[in-house]
Amino acid sequence: MTRLSTEKKKKIEESFIRQKLMMAYGAQIDISQTGSVTVRVPPKDFLLRTSGIFHGGVIAALADTAAGYAAVSCFPMDVRFLTVEFKINFLQKAKGGWLVAEANVVKAGNTLTVAGVDLFVLTEGMKTKVATALVTLIKQKA
Repeated sequence: MTRLSTEKKKKIEESFIRQKLMMAYGAQIDISQTGSVTVRVPPKDFLLRTSGIFHGGVIAALADTAAGYAAVSCFPMDVRFLTVEFKINFLQKAKGGWLVAEANVVKAGNTLTVAGVDLFVLTEGMKTKVATALVTLIKQKA
């Protein structure tokens, strides 16, 4: 992986803050290397089931978003991606602190890009893996 230019990092961050769903969630993005993105959300009440665990839809949306930005980081900024296949395994209850998605591009291809995403809950400095996803995205010109 190579370090992202300051300009590209800024453009990705500007794109991220236009993601209304992620902004509603209170999500934050961290990106400094090509092909690798971290997106996190706090445990807000409306993101949780009545039992206090993160809703599966929130976990899936975070995985999909992180994978998309990991893919974007590998290509020029005029390239956009659409998810064409999405597989997630929920490993255990996502209860505790912040929900964190760590996405890494597995293969950046001419047409399809594949990213793996591991999702964790951070509680008092402890990182617990709660889900893992594999996301395939198709490249499109803007």
